[in-house]
Amino acid sequence: MTRARTLPALLAALALGSSQAACFLWTTRNDGKALELRTAHVEDRLAKIEGETAAERERLTEMIDTARAQIAELEETLSKATRVLARNSADFGAEMEALKDQLRASDGALAELQHQLEAVAAQAEEANRKVVDFALAAGLDLPIDASKVPDKPKEHFGAIQASFGAGRFGEARELAKLYLQRYPKDEAADDVQLLVARSFVAQKRWAKALGALRQFTDVHPKSELNPEVLYEMASAFFQLGDCTDARILVETISTKHKGSPFAAKAQTLLQEINKQKSRCTS
Repeated sequence: MTRARTLPALLAALALGSSQAACFLWTTRNDGKALELRTAHVEDRLAKIEGETAAERERLTEMIDTARAQIAELEETLSKATRVLARNSADFGAEMEALKDQLRASDGALAELQHQLEAVAAQAEEANRKVVDFALAAGLDLPIDASKVPDKPKEHFGAIQASFGAGRFGEARELAKLYLQRYPKDEAADDVQLLVARSFVAQKRWAKALGALRQFTDVHPKSELNPEVLYEMASAFFQLGDCTDARILVETISTKHKGSPFAAKAQTLLQEINKQKSRCTS
């Protein structure tokens, strides 16, 4: 089935509010060499930071082994002291002094080791924080601890909005994913799905944005947010050089949603498309 035949049919399904999910089979192009270079840079930085963390873990393991050896030595010293007491030998005093010296030395070594372990733990925590901060700054999606997310829809939705507003788009998407798993039928589910698409738009990740918008139309064909969804799809197609599909969507908004604020925005987008025909590949 070709795009020219499927796109109008899918748009008609949205306009009629069909209860069946519309299926958009958009084809997108590569995000380009710039995105590949940026991704490679991000992966190199993460690999470097992870390597540093691995070295710290190896150092921590060596220190733990040293601690175990010290503990074993201390246990042997205590066992020896017990035997000395039981024997009640004539040189009890001298041997006890020697044992006290050994115990003091062991206590000092263990105290120093504990200090080093605390320092290494702090360094490992700082390295992990840097990894997380760098990944978030690069727009990567990181797993979240579901146990720390509010268990009520309103508070959970507020957490998504807060992450989005702070520019933590990867975190916002992970929170949104969890929200849609927990409350797929909630009245705010369409808003949450649209926030996912908006986060990709904010990062100019147009292909990803189209995927999220297509999922929106599949799951929420009757949503009142559809005019905005169609507009964002038209804009994303234009950014990818697919002006044909962008124009079709603009026409759909103008005819089917002429009372929406996005009808005027769609006309402005059409003017921009006509001005920049050189960037169109279709």
